Amino acid sequence: MEEKDPCRELLGSIYILYIKAKIALAETHLCRSPKNYLKKFELEETTNYNLEILDYLVRGESPGYNELSRKSWILFVLEITKILSKGKGDKFSIGKFYNKLLYKEFMDNIPLDCFREVMQIIEDKNPDSVVNRLKILRDKFYAHSDADMERMTDAMFPTFNEVWSLMDNVEECLMAIYKYYDSGINLDVNRFLQKYIREFERLYQFFQVTTDFRVTYRLKQKLGDSGYLAFRENIFL
Repeated sequence: MEEKDPCRELLGSIYILYIKAKIALAETHLCRSPKNYLKKFELEETTNYNLEILDYLVRGESPGYNELSRKSWILFVLEITKILSKGKGDKFSIGKFYNKLLYKEFMDNIPLDCFREVMQIIEDKNPDSVVNRLKILRDKFYAHSDADMERMTDAMFPTFNEVWSLMDNVEECLMAIYKYYDSGINLDVNRFLQKYIREFERLYQFFQVTTDFRVTYRLKQKLGDSGYLAFRENIFL
């Protein structure tokens, strides 16, 4: 029986955690603002609807997506902070992987330069850094009660641009490491979001044809009479 390679095994665990974190972040972003997510990643052409209206329908008329976004965000924070932890007890952190290479516990000759930017992020002591704000959310709020979560303020949350920039740094590190093994990795997660795109299409069509007075009243208030009529007729303004 072939012996397991502990170096590759740890790297594989980090990769899986990263993919889980990236999917959770993508779900958070897409369900918080479809327009913002699709434009950021230049995916507007995958949709056949007015993104301004879709954004309102998802955010303002669909509480289920708001709850999904909240839960996905918590999952993202829990997973990405495992990877970027500097605690000795965290089994699957990039810092632990780096140290095992540095002190020759792992004998693979992976260039340590691959880790430079991510290790700077991990070692950053600035409490306002993105990763440290995520760790505060994890330690002081998400690991405790709903009452604690109610005390959170917007200032505690990094922006989506800040978090995606952080993810880019982690991704570049992983790609550089796998390049050492002459092994490509698939880090694209948009394929996991197609179910939401299909759901959004059905949601959009439902609101185009609904006769519920309360719903149509809110839509007219939001879009104006001409905008509402165009929406019903599927004319994009």
